[in-house]
Amino acid sequence: MPTGTPSEARFALVVDDNPAAAAISGALLEASGWTVEHARDGFEAIIRFRDRNYGAVVLDYRLPGMDGVEVLSWIRRHVAKAPEVVVVSSDPMAMLLERFRGLGVKAILNKPLSATDLCQVLRAA
Repeated sequence: MPTGTPSEARFALVVDDNPAAAAISGALLEASGWTVEHARDGFEAIIRFRDRNYGAVVLDYRLPGMDGVEVLSWIRRHVAKAPEVVVVSSDPMAMLLERFRGLGVKAILNKPLSATDLCQVLRAA
């Protein structure tokens, strides 16, 4: 279940430039009770954060313009109540663990996502 204050807890942001992957992530979150918004790249994600606090973010690593590390670094510097962040990628796990070290990631999941993995991670929030 979503956590946090009611306004934050209800909203999740899916940041993914692949429409099919974004739709899957969004559907999984909505089935778990989240209200989902989407951003196609890191710049759009930052704009969305200027308008709303999110309780969770599903963040693709490889994005056009700025990658997931850059987006998450911006979130950590500029968002007072940082959301739970789940990174998704098809890149090797060892590389992802190194790149996101110290940025407060809730989990790193491999694509394609499974409903079980994503729901378990966010329920443990």
